[in-house]
Amino acid sequence: MNQTITVMGFGLSEKDLSPSSLAILSDADVIVGGKRHLGAFPDTSAEKMVIEGKMSVVLDRLEGKVAEGRKVVILASGDPLYYGIGSLVTKRFGSKAVRVIPNVSAVAGAFSRLGLSWHDAGVVSLHGRGATAETLKALLSHEKTALFTDPKNSPDTVAAWLLEQGVTARACHVFEAMGTPEEKHTESTLELTAGRSFTGPNMMVILGAALAEPPLPIGLGMPSESFAHQRGMITKPEVRAVTLAKLGLKSHQVLWDLGAGSGSVSIEASRFVNKVCAVEQKPERVADIQANIRRFGALNMTVTEGALPDAARDLPDPDVVFIGGGGKDLDAIIRMASDRMGDNARMVVNTVLLQSLGTAVTTLEDEGFGVEVFHLTASVSTTVAWDMMLKGTNPVFIVTGIRGEG
Repeated sequence: MNQTITVMGFGLSEKDLSPSSLAILSDADVIVGGKRHLGAFPDTSAEKMVIEGKMSVVLDRLEGKVAEGRKVVILASGDPLYYGIGSLVTKRFGSKAVRVIPNVSAVAGAFSRLGLSWHDAGVVSLHGRGATAETLKALLSHEKTALFTDPKNSPDTVAAWLLEQGVTARACHVFEAMGTPEEKHTESTLELTAGRSFTGPNMMVILGAALAEPPLPIGLGMPSESFAHQRGMITKPEVRAVTLAKLGLKSHQVLWDLGAGSGSVSIEASRFVNKVCAVEQKPERVADIQANIRRFGALNMTVTEGALPDAARDLPDPDVVFIGGGGKDLDAIIRMASDRMGDNARMVVNTVLLQSLGTAVTTLEDEGFGVEVFHLTASVSTTVAWDMMLKGTNPVFIVTGIRGEG
């Protein structure tokens, strides 16, 4: 198949286009791009197609042009295959039908203006997704990090969010309209950046990001007082330790913690898995989970506020599920989680209620899980007068379901 589609990196401006790229543009039948890109070529005789709305709709329109054998050039900001649209185009039309011409990326442009290398920098795109725990992880694991922003996730919004997470930084750079006569570079702090507005398009470079308070080490069966929690709303240390053993966690896995309470199980589990997704309905408990994420630096953990089972709809599919609170909806929650898991799955349900025990066993078996019930009763010493005595805790049923190889 002939390469009738060219995805051309626009660089920071049309001045970054090479003579060979300009020759390809002059020979194009159709030029596709944003208004800024197309505005750089007012005298072209080619048909112009503005990228507006969903890119999939634009690609649908292009299929007809390609079928007619017309030569198409798609102009992409920066470098098309670096957080750009190049991969979308090659996926739709096939790499053999698409020629990609690289150019200067916004990241390269920003670091060149700072006189800094960027082979060892972190790069995060906030386009359409916002800042998350992954953003925080990238910032804290790199001395220098570039962030692609968008109108919703603007530099002031991002800086304010980072301050809420307890992040400090040696410097915060914002580059506006790079490569244009309106280009502007602001070097500031996170605090000052959070109070300003910026012209788009823009991007951030943050240097020396760190947590104002170093995170605490994560252990197993940590004391309840280690966690921010509502009175009584925390899984006891000994129950936590056994639960983690039953979950059988592995480093590549995604864990769901449904009805997470204080997030104590999630925090301790975060040491062993790739990602933890906690879900909790009560706002005050969500606040506790967020505080615990910051306290322990559990950067691979997220929390979603909402009622189950609907609140889990947008989470990545889990490998392992822990349900610490299901209430009357336990049956529906188990079935929803089961539907999102593969043939090899493991689910652990903790309950102190006999009816919930029956529901957990029956529903897990109905979903194809082999079931084990573990009854845990613990007594903890307490001081009385000149001696000590054992004080019993509520018995807990730990129901483990394994499907396939688990």
